[in-house]
Amino acid sequence: MCKTFKGNQNKTRYQVRITAAHRQTQTFTAEAGANLLDICRQQQIPVEAACNGRGICGKCRVQVIQGNVPAAEEERRVFTAQEIADGYRLACRVRVMSDLTVRLFSQQNAMEIQMPEPAAGNSISKMPEPAAGSSFSKVQGGASDVGPAAETEPAARLKTHERQLTEYCIAVDLGSTTLAAVLIDQSGSILSQATAVNSQRAYGGDVISRIQASNEGRKDELRRCICRDLEQMFCALVQKQKQMQIKISRIAIAGNTTMLHLLRGYSCERLGQAPFEPVNLQTECLPYRELFSDVAGCVQAAVYLLPGMSAFAGADITAGLYSSGFWQMPEDETAFFVDLGTNGELACGSRKGFVTSAAAAGPAFEGGRLSCGIPGIPGAVSKVSYLYHRVRIQTIGQKKPCGICGTGALEAVAALLGEGLLNKDGLLAPQLFEQGMVLACREDGSRICLTQADIREIQMAKAAIRAGIEILLLRYGQMLGQDAGPAVSRVYLAGGFGYYLSADTATAIGLFPPEWRDKIILCGNTSLKGAVLFLSDPSCAGGLVKICSKNTSIQLEDDPRFQEIYIQQMGFGNSSGRSLHAAAVNVRT
Repeated sequence: MCKTFKGNQNKTRYQVRITAAHRQTQTFTAEAGANLLDICRQQQIPVEAACNGRGICGKCRVQVIQGNVPAAEEERRVFTAQEIADGYRLACRVRVMSDLTVRLFSQQNAMEIQMPEPAAGNSISKMPEPAAGSSFSKVQGGASDVGPAAETEPAARLKTHERQLTEYCIAVDLGSTTLAAVLIDQSGSILSQATAVNSQRAYGGDVISRIQASNEGRKDELRRCICRDLEQMFCALVQKQKQMQIKISRIAIAGNTTMLHLLRGYSCERLGQAPFEPVNLQTECLPYRELFSDVAGCVQAAVYLLPGMSAFAGADITAGLYSSGFWQMPEDETAFFVDLGTNGELACGSRKGFVTSAAAAGPAFEGGRLSCGIPGIPGAVSKVSYLYHRVRIQTIGQKKPCGICGTGALEAVAALLGEGLLNKDGLLAPQLFEQGMVLACREDGSRICLTQADIREIQMAKAAIRAGIEILLLRYGQMLGQDAGPAVSRVYLAGGFGYYLSADTATAIGLFPPEWRDKIILCGNTSLKGAVLFLSDPSCAGGLVKICSKNTSIQLEDDPRFQEIYIQQMGFGNSSGRSLHAAAVNVRT
């Protein structure tokens, strides 16, 4: 039995033992009344807390093996009576009032999103997209470690010497949920690549939660958290090429405005309230050590933070508009850019000018706030269909199912609609209403379900994105002097979520207008591609500044039509057979 003892100033302290997946049991000392979620954050133990510890997301689940921890009311809404009896609790509701031994079940322990190994000489124009199976702990190598088996030793030394004369750079996509980085040479060829989960998820699954956490005094914690993640990725990228002893000269980082503020340690107070004014949106160039601790091969690098356009259309979107092809659209054609994630960033227009905004979709598209939701990690249910009235699923990496990701949730909704088990209003059939749609079982026998509450989350996210699409079409039409939104020639769909989203599913549930079905171009991680181009294309820096100058940012909630269109779009499907933007002009402004 652990011994309780008195610490400084006669404060009672207890021992807390935490067992997490893939980690040895760790023991810590905590003051009486300390919060278990805070302990995990302080000790850098990965834990997911999409609601920032408010007790509503149910993600930070633990099992109390030893210790007396009464169940809070929030926990009784998350767990069954038997689970409560078995010691299941939420870390954000556990207070240390005795010695504790807990098992951590946070799904973030397994959050490793893999990318395929690039072919030799792979360039940015053929950058591979995310796939299941790798993490920054297993960084893939490219041309640098592939060569003929019969190559002579002198020839190998000569090649190594030649490569040392090349400039090496790292490009980063700083996402709210996932992080991606590539090591490139001066031509833009990918030498190695890495992905990881953003461990700031312990402070909330969306940028609003993290802004709140920063404003509540956790700014330095959030900054240390993301810096540590990036340092680990830099280390893994460079170590993969250790036989060449390379030195990184430049690092380019693209991310949304909130993520870049948190990285810089800027105040987020003005980001969290109208008129939503960022501290800085311009390109920044900083010495490596001003942001990060030493990583071999990186300490002499200059770090560039790419420019953004507004509080909710950040550098990731500027980079995406440049790299996707949106910026090359003829002036007499209209393109639409959609980056689906926790915030659905949208742009409508052409090289002549465009309108941008962000739809507060929430984290449902990335698995947040879904009862069994997880990001796109190995084992996540990503495809769902019915065959002979039986559910069929596929998981990322063909691994054993451990939850459902955003694309899987949308596929499940489309399958339910097609099977007649979900109506257009989002109500499940009576036989599914209580437990939801059972998709699979985890290794421990627990069921992975899509519940009625999950479907409501998807409805709200879908309605926000679709309403944003309609408003931007209308506003761009007004810029052109038209009474209705223009026809769209191309739809650039960006982001890891968008890369795997089926056009049939997106239009079947009404996320996109039906006429978009054959116009969608899947672009993958345009933020990362834009960061690579910034490092390898001399004209990119000027192009990003020019893009920012052509932008008009709007707040969707300020448009009097938004709420009505949002409500109209809460239902599933495209029953009208056409987009709303042709009729929405009848709504009085």
